[in-house]
Amino acid sequence: MSEGSVSGTIFVISDTHLPVRARDYPEAFLRLLSDQDVVLHAGDHVTLDSLRRLESFAQVYAVSGNMDDYELRKVLPTKRIIELKGRKIGLFHGYGSPWGLTKRVRNEFSEEEERPEVIIFGHSHSPYSKMHGSTLLFNPGSLSGNLFGGKSYGLLHLDGEQIKGEVVKLS
Repeated sequence: MSEGSVSGTIFVISDTHLPVRARDYPEAFLRLLSDQDVVLHAGDHVTLDSLRRLESFAQVYAVSGNMDDYELRKVLPTKRIIELKGRKIGLFHGYGSPWGLTKRVRNEFSEEEERPEVIIFGHSHSPYSKMHGSTLLFNPGSLSGNLFGGKSYGLLHLDGEQIKGEVVKLS
């Protein structure tokens, strides 16, 4: 897929945990997904089948997470940097306690030559969108829900000069 076919808004998900926490992607999400070119997934798909299902809708850039099975870890890196719409985007799941997670995630991309404009991460299941210097740290939350039951995904807006992460809650 050429970069030119990628819209300025990109779907971002993490912590889907299929089929452990949910049987499939939420129907409301799947309806929206059918119009997307690209999806970014920040880990904890759980099975290779869940990744392949997502790939049937769009081009997927993904990393593995701590809950992903062996088959999935064989095909996905733990960290990656991609370029979309001329923007450098880092993907990393995260690890450890939710406290200090953003610092650990930033440290994964600490070398100047690899520092992305956006770092997409997951692990905590809690939505997060905040600038740290010139880098946006963005966690879309979890499509399978967080500790308080909320389900969410993210939209990464790359149009124009500004980069913005938007969290969309599902009912």
